[in-house]
Amino acid sequence: MDLKIVKAIYRFLKGTDIVELEIEGPEGKVRVRRAVGEEAVQRPAKAPQAPGPAWEKTEKEPLNKDKTKTITSPMVGTFYRAPSPEAPAFVETGSIVKDGQALCIIEAMKIMNEVESEYTGKVIAILVDNGQPVEYGEPLFHLEVQG
Repeated sequence: MDLKIVKAIYRFLKGTDIVELEIEGPEGKVRVRRAVGEEAVQRPAKAPQAPGPAWEKTEKEPLNKDKTKTITSPMVGTFYRAPSPEAPAFVETGSIVKDGQALCIIEAMKIMNEVESEYTGKVIAILVDNGQPVEYGEPLFHLEVQG
């Protein structure tokens, strides 16, 4: 199913009380499920799905709402912190990043898609474990923007 259609469905769901929607058509089938309440906060820990370094999810720092920006997943897929299992992570907590710098990879349908920072700033939280499945719009990073 076309990614634009999936994004439109997601935007529609955000403005409603609908929690889950499944659509099947000639182009394929898509199921969108929105986390609500405590479910949005609690997520079972998943072991990395690829061999390599054991990645730790970072602890969240207190957020300064005025300077904090959230980088979200642009698609459904699997989150990877590094370009390959033996390579170092793109960023760590405390890393200074520039607008356009790669932060992670989301693998979808065997295609590796780099997620780039939309801001210049400091990574203050990495919210997803390496190898964890992510949904469209799911928060991945908190950045403290500079300037």
